[in-house]
Amino acid sequence: MGEAPHDPATSRNGASLAIGAIAAQVIGGLVLQLSPFMIGGIMDGLSLSERDAGFVVSFEFLMLAVTAIMVAPILPRLGYRRTGFLAVGLALFAQGASIFSTSWTSLVFLRCLAGVGEGVLYAVSLSIVAAHFRNPDRLYGYFQIVWALGSVALFPIAGELTVAFGHRGILSLAAGLTLALAPLLMLLPRVRTEGCDRAAAAMADAPPLLGVMTFAAIVLYLTASAAIYAFSAPLGERAGLDASAVGYALTIMTLVGLIGAGAATTLNIRWGRTIPITGFCVAFILVLLTLCLSRHPIAYVAALVGSGAVYYFSIPYLFGIAAALDRNGRWAAAAGSAFLIGFAAGPIVGGAVIDVAGYGALAAVCILLTVAAWGLAISVIRGLQGRLQIARADDALA
Repeated sequence: MGEAPHDPATSRNGASLAIGAIAAQVIGGLVLQLSPFMIGGIMDGLSLSERDAGFVVSFEFLMLAVTAIMVAPILPRLGYRRTGFLAVGLALFAQGASIFSTSWTSLVFLRCLAGVGEGVLYAVSLSIVAAHFRNPDRLYGYFQIVWALGSVALFPIAGELTVAFGHRGILSLAAGLTLALAPLLMLLPRVRTEGCDRAAAAMADAPPLLGVMTFAAIVLYLTASAAIYAFSAPLGERAGLDASAVGYALTIMTLVGLIGAGAATTLNIRWGRTIPITGFCVAFILVLLTLCLSRHPIAYVAALVGSGAVYYFSIPYLFGIAAALDRNGRWAAAAGSAFLIGFAAGPIVGGAVIDVAGYGALAAVCILLTVAAWGLAISVIRGLQGRLQIARADDALA
């Protein structure tokens, strides 16, 4: 596979198209990055409990996931640019109104509206890459580089605004970033560009079972990853670190994540997908065993920092499998929903396991989830390889 998009027109505008897709991705996924600050700000600004504040964010996550998977099948028939602007308009309205919300009920309603707009944009960003580029894994790698760089710059600002203004500060930041990035959606294509080779077209007919298996693999892997990440602070305390030290470790983790994203972008599918996916699954298992079973502070910091590189390396390959299933981008859009479901399920699963059996059991459960995700992903890759060989043989005979 080469790097070029599907046709010459897309090739000339590839950089602009990538920038538009990245803008849609950032607007759609902003709440995921800012969720810890949003919870803290809502608790302080509206005097809510941890549970009530968590529900607000969870409802938004849910609407994001549900919207992404519902819009995925019809995205190829919609105008990407028009859909993107309608979605960002809804998100901006909800973001702005949320700043002035004074009750839990109204805030939940407004955040659900924001989740609908964000979910459409998240699905659009993934679908465009799958539909317009021959090598979507690389573009998804660029997504992770932007997230890593953006998080390093964003976290200090978000923390200061939350401390100073509570929920109004962090929600204003979200609204401001959405407004600033919205003009870049002009770079989105009006419609999907048609035209690809027969081998690529054959992938559009991949059996739904392969899509379901990919969806499940992403959910399982993200559940394990999010479960470990959600309890990184308590794990640090077990290793003898205070909250401040854990915060510095998380910042370093995000910076090191650039290495993982850069490696995925550079390596791409040069060695296929089986070797990279096997590699990051093994690395993640080693990381989570160290985090959950060791109480040495140096081992904790090393494992936590390593987890950032593993995470940012892994996501492009998981989304890349979904993109390879369907050149219309429908399964890629659905993969965004799988990502969100796993991200939301991780803290719930992790908390339940820890309450019942402790951190050792958390390691065991996350290993099982990771191995299951690996098995599903490898099965899908083999299924795709078989279909590609058949398509190439038919193409040679034609």
